[in-house]
Amino acid sequence: MPITTVIFDYGCVLSLAPRPEDFAPLYQALGVGSEAFQEMYWRNREAYDLAAIDGPTYWQGVAHAVGATFSPQQIQKMTALDIQIWERANPVMVEWVRVLRARGLKTAVISNISRTVGDYLRQTVKWLELFDHLCFSGEVKMGKPHPAIYHLCLEALGVPAARTLFIDDREVNVAAARAVGMHGIVFRSAEELHADLEPYGLAESLAEAKARAPKQPVVS
Repeated sequence: MPITTVIFDYGCVLSLAPRPEDFAPLYQALGVGSEAFQEMYWRNREAYDLAAIDGPTYWQGVAHAVGATFSPQQIQKMTALDIQIWERANPVMVEWVRVLRARGLKTAVISNISRTVGDYLRQTVKWLELFDHLCFSGEVKMGKPHPAIYHLCLEALGVPAARTLFIDDREVNVAAARAVGMHGIVFRSAEELHADLEPYGLAESLAEAKARAPKQPVVS
């Protein structure tokens, strides 16, 4: 049964994985080291991404970890710095979406991403218009690897799971997609993805995208 739809994770698949130095403006604003900041950053990130807490509450939690309180202006600055980490797109993957669409396949995104970041991306990242559907956890208040978010996306697209390929950088999320009947690939790099796509007849389309993609990261 041929694949008719490809669904992507956003962070570290469509967008480039953050480099350690990308977090520097954030942890320097708090006056802490990189390792300590990573613990603060991720501690309540799932709740933020699922809209269980809002942006100001999330950032005040980060500040409280070092005995500080953020002003509204500081929260706005931290939010802007945070968004910058995630908006550098992977040029090959974005170009591949274009190739897939030109070949008649549907495309979508399922991402665990906060409402704040998701709203910003919808408004500013023009290439997101390539997708038939965007399913952001902060908007639907559920996230991967819960099966409900996969079903929700499939229903919105009107496609059967068996004809859908899901690509994510986390094994647990890919395993969950397979459990609902989708095909799945764990993303490590565009180079490794090429070989993984061979069984689905999509490797040649990725090769075309590699040849056409700009060499620099896509920002918008």
